[in-house]
Amino acid sequence: MGGAPLIWPTEGTRINDTHLSYNNHIYNSTTLEEFNYSFYSNGTLSNHTNCYLAFPPYSFHLNLVDNGTVYNGSSCTASILPIEVRGGVGIAFGVIHGILLVCALTCLKKHGTLHLPADRNFSLVSRRWQWYWFSLTSACAMISCFTAIDVDRNYTQSIALILTNFFYYITLPAMMASIWEMTRHWGSFCERLVLDEDSFKYLHGDARSQFELYIPLVFYLWGFLTFFLACLRSWTSIPKGNWHAATDARFKASAIFPIIGFIVILISIAGTMRYYQPYARRIPWKIPFCLGFILIRIGYNVAVAWDYDIGPLKWDASLPKVYVLGYMPIVLVMITMVAYGFWEENDDIRLKKIRKERHKHMDRELGLRPMPGVKVNTTDSGMSGSTFDSKMSGNTIVDGGYGGK
Repeated sequence: MGGAPLIWPTEGTRINDTHLSYNNHIYNSTTLEEFNYSFYSNGTLSNHTNCYLAFPPYSFHLNLVDNGTVYNGSSCTASILPIEVRGGVGIAFGVIHGILLVCALTCLKKHGTLHLPADRNFSLVSRRWQWYWFSLTSACAMISCFTAIDVDRNYTQSIALILTNFFYYITLPAMMASIWEMTRHWGSFCERLVLDEDSFKYLHGDARSQFELYIPLVFYLWGFLTFFLACLRSWTSIPKGNWHAATDARFKASAIFPIIGFIVILISIAGTMRYYQPYARRIPWKIPFCLGFILIRIGYNVAVAWDYDIGPLKWDASLPKVYVLGYMPIVLVMITMVAYGFWEENDDIRLKKIRKERHKHMDRELGLRPMPGVKVNTTDSGMSGSTFDSKMSGNTIVDGGYGGK
């Protein structure tokens, strides 16, 4: 409870056979015994179903009638304490996540816009999923951070501690899904570049296509299990400081499964580098940065699953550990994604530039030069940009034509 580290029953001062005094307020002892009410050392009156503040000034208006009903009582979970470090830092992190959410929506608009005719093999939504998961993570992190205010202010812990931890535990599988989609999209764009040069390079039903089909299912299986075990569970014992529930088998398993998801991401990267050369020769720096940051959070979750004292489930846990190892890695991943999102160009624009350079290279090989004022059309399919088609036609597709040497 928030009132004291250790709570034990206590007794008031006996006035007569039927009444007693506690904190200068008189109670009917017969009614207290009949409805199993007891006073506790943190100044509360509770029968394990209802709990009320029993110290001034909140006890002045408390009225316990003969049928066990309490009138004008203040709940033990009332927000009467000042905001302390957990709530103050939570406000700062909540504001940061709000800013990052706006940045994510800006990047979603930038990278989720079509600049070329739609290609059914590379759907537009695939490049948006990274920012969808990013936005979900940021929204959950904001809720978790702002509800930390009531964790500080509540006299005894209740729904606020549940909410801040429920949304905190959502951020890990959601952020890993965003990293997964970012990594997968890099592989998808490499595949698109390869097929833009040679549409018949890969066969349908080969090992590569089977790999691309099943590996997302494997990743999301472990992601869903992480969410199911850590979040979709009974939380009622957590505010009571039950460390057995906070370190049970469900939390332990939900801490291990992200490690498997992390390995699946590495396997996906290896598959991309194997199948989509030469464009997948180098991994974008944003991927190892994000993987390194999220690995800190995964390691912290594993430690928390075995050590209750260092985790956010404990209302008075070590706040530097909670925020530096729990919340900060998520923020660093988001900053990395947003920075690269602003810096990188839209995929369609990049593809148009690559096609333009390819056309220029083929023109030089064929000894052709474009007529003045003529621009190369880079919105054609990958087939029209292939070396084979260009040499067979003796020309490349342009908006106008070519002049002689």
